[in-house]
Amino acid sequence: MRILHTSDWHLGRTLEGSSRLAEQREFINTLCDLAEAEDVHLILVTGDVFDTFNPPAEAENLFFSALERLCRGGRRGVVVIAGNHDSPERIRAASPLALDHGICLVGYPLEELPLGKGKGGVERVASGPGWLELKIPGCEEHAVVGTLAYPSEARLNELLTDTLEEEIMQQAYSERVKALLRDLSRHFRRDTINLLMSHLYIAGGKESDSERPIQLGGALAVAPAALPETAHYIALGHLHRPQAIEGAPAPCRYAGSPLAYSFSEADHQKEVVLIEAQPGAPAILKRLPITCGRPLKIWQASSLEEFFNWCQEERNLHCWVDLEIEASEPLSPRDIAEIRRRHPGVVNIRVRLPETLVSFREAYRAFLPLKEQFRLFAVRELGSEPPQELVDLFLELVNTEEVSEEVFNEDLQKGERR
Repeated sequence: MRILHTSDWHLGRTLEGSSRLAEQREFINTLCDLAEAEDVHLILVTGDVFDTFNPPAEAENLFFSALERLCRGGRRGVVVIAGNHDSPERIRAASPLALDHGICLVGYPLEELPLGKGKGGVERVASGPGWLELKIPGCEEHAVVGTLAYPSEARLNELLTDTLEEEIMQQAYSERVKALLRDLSRHFRRDTINLLMSHLYIAGGKESDSERPIQLGGALAVAPAALPETAHYIALGHLHRPQAIEGAPAPCRYAGSPLAYSFSEADHQKEVVLIEAQPGAPAILKRLPITCGRPLKIWQASSLEEFFNWCQEERNLHCWVDLEIEASEPLSPRDIAEIRRRHPGVVNIRVRLPETLVSFREAYRAFLPLKEQFRLFAVRELGSEPPQELVDLFLELVNTEEVSEEVFNEDLQKGERR
């Protein structure tokens, strides 16, 4: 059996307000082409299909279009689980229709899907809380798939510990997930392809800036030893950097995100994972590189002129840019407008001013009115004068905070008198 593992599509996500949907469509096209070229029988999608609980309509359309193409008329199996960014109800909403197409949509941990056979031949021959057994056209062997959609306490509907002590929370969560995975692996057999998929943070995994943490200070991390050793392959979602898990007792990988979603991922090689498995033998893993979308570049220019020279090369224009420019003074609004005109892919602009100028400004800033202090701070961070709307919002927030503090102090004094 040939299995393809992909994850963390984050459909609908933007980069500093710039849409990535065109790049995400490019990825879906590439994924569908790879599935055909590699003659894949089963596709595993390990969560964070969407970037938010309420994704834009275009993102939902892209997801359902992808499922329709990937399932190949119901002749290829597809299993999707919810991640921490996904609404479980949204992911599972189309389950009754998905069965006819050989697609399994799992929103909650330990969710049980009904049995049935799709129009293309993919059949759920057995299932239980969190697991299912699939018969796929063209494969003699069946696949037993353990699914653990993002297992927060809320989605498990369990309180794992009544303490806030991090070490105890960490241990309780890891032990509970270990027990869940052990129960799922009990359905593995010697005559089946045994797969496990989940959306978890495994301790030791390398994170990047584009991930919104699913753990609180590490309290929701899971030890590698919690993973079952009897799986042919363990497919994980959440971390955007493709990577294997050191210390895992079975082949285990994060497929990573298909696009770089922050400049901390500028040097990541994106990929999907192809798994060839047969009963009674170790799985063979092949990492297939993905080169979709516009690359993310971090540029440091010694002057505006140097940046403008870079923009004259066509190959430098097809990327997203985090730009830092050395300058003797803050950039003017006209400079900022010209930068964006020359290169519409510039999403961040920072200005590196001479240390003497920065030190001088820091020295006298404390004597300035609050409004002027904020303006200088914004100039330093943004590289240009802040819009008046931003200054007004800052002052409004400060005033609100001061009023709240006065009210709190008054209430406190009243309580003491009583």
